[in-house]
Amino acid sequence: MEPVNLLDQCLRKIYDSPASITIVTGKWKTGKTDFALRLAWDELKNRLNLIQHVASNVKTDVVQYIDNFDDLAIWMFQNRQRKAFIYDEAVKSTPSRKAMSQVNTKWLEFAPELSKGRCHLIVVTQEPDFTEKLFLHPTFVRAQWVKVDKTVADLIITGESDIIRFEGIPKTTVQFDPYAIAVWKLNRRESFIFDVLDQDIKIALDYANMKSHEVMEKYGLTHRFQLKLAVQKAIKKMFNMLQTSKVKASVEGEEQVQNF
Repeated sequence: MEPVNLLDQCLRKIYDSPASITIVTGKWKTGKTDFALRLAWDELKNRLNLIQHVASNVKTDVVQYIDNFDDLAIWMFQNRQRKAFIYDEAVKSTPSRKAMSQVNTKWLEFAPELSKGRCHLIVVTQEPDFTEKLFLHPTFVRAQWVKVDKTVADLIITGESDIIRFEGIPKTTVQFDPYAIAVWKLNRRESFIFDVLDQDIKIALDYANMKSHEVMEKYGLTHRFQLKLAVQKAIKKMFNMLQTSKVKASVEGEEQVQNF
């Protein structure tokens, strides 16, 4: 890549700051998804440690997979560490021509919450003009990366006139299928909600019906503070799930009234 000091200076300026939105655009087959993974996983997380957690709606060998708002909310607010979420194929899931769809409206709710969840949203789209306008609004967008080809990218930082070009960009170390379709859903499938519960929530549910030492033995916990921490985290996660369900019910109720 370009001289390390220039690259690091730009990455720190954009991502070592309050959470925001970054756009990755480019023509067909310029390596946009590969670049987004390289940016979040290889550079921001593993090299500079500006990010501690990375997730995406792209299925990979190491990055956590999330394809709906319910799981995104839980992941975002599970702790106060810095995060990056890669939202791939945004033009397909949130096209501008469906600006009032439930998915587009839900992203409008999430954008102001990014800073609270300490989450940088990296939006990958082939056609910015046909993508939800929220992702392009200067209030939220910190920078735009334009892939010229598979090894070259131009950086445009919001509010600055200069275009910075980076060449010789290596491929990401993350293994993924570039031909797989990245999907996005409004909610997780309710029938599978308990199948995907994480360990904190399972611990809390067992704690409600078992003695403390039995729960600790079952999950290999050696100190009571570990049990307390797991239960506290579970309460927060379940509260966020409840809030998400309330918002969903409210939106559906309004739509039913409008369609009456």
